[in-house]
Amino acid sequence: MFGAAALATACDYKASAAPRVVTIVRIALADDTIEVGGSTKITATALDQYGDPIADLPATYASSALEVADVSPTLGVILAHAPGTTLVSGTIQGRVAQRLLTVVRSLVRINEIQPNGDEAGGWVELYNTTLAVIDLSGWAITASDSSNGFVLPTGVSIPAGGYRVFSEQIFPLGLNAVDAVHLFNRSGVQVDSFSWLANPATSFGRCPDGTGDFVTTTASSRGFPNVCAVAEP
Repeated sequence: MFGAAALATACDYKASAAPRVVTIVRIALADDTIEVGGSTKITATALDQYGDPIADLPATYASSALEVADVSPTLGVILAHAPGTTLVSGTIQGRVAQRLLTVVRSLVRINEIQPNGDEAGGWVELYNTTLAVIDLSGWAITASDSSNGFVLPTGVSIPAGGYRVFSEQIFPLGLNAVDAVHLFNRSGVQVDSFSWLANPATSFGRCPDGTGDFVTTTASSRGFPNVCAVAEP
């Protein structure tokens, strides 16, 4: 009986107390790490002086580094543009809460290119830097003319920690001795690119795979780890 009476007293106190005011704002971030071209959502919730949520109060959202990611000020939808970090915030009636968002490079990279001069037979290799299969449906690969490329059809994927090779025949004009390759995710955001001014004797490849800079390899290695020169001790 005592417990019920105490609860009733507490409820009566809330009912008779001053109007509810926003004292704290809490935010939820669907993902705190996304890759370039990806999106996520931030949601702000206001709490009153009793710690209870106040429904239906409008929130304003912002990003401290728009070059990294911007956010819809009313909807809270975030779009990532470049690697880095930004503080995303939600404001309700002057109260602000923030969360750190990290944007990373695409988990799929252009890994090796063999242009083969102006002759046919060139190819482009992509590499999956993760331990999970990645769906490439809707991604696009282009040569130097980034407005004219090849959109990967539904069902195309790249294995975990693996490679996917595309013949230069997918490009309208193939690959030339002076050219470039661009990779776009399904959101239409460029996530990787490489250009060259002379045809290599072997191929251009990242050393190490997926993360290093492009160098001229010691041997082309279509669909396998890149063969790179051993650094001098």
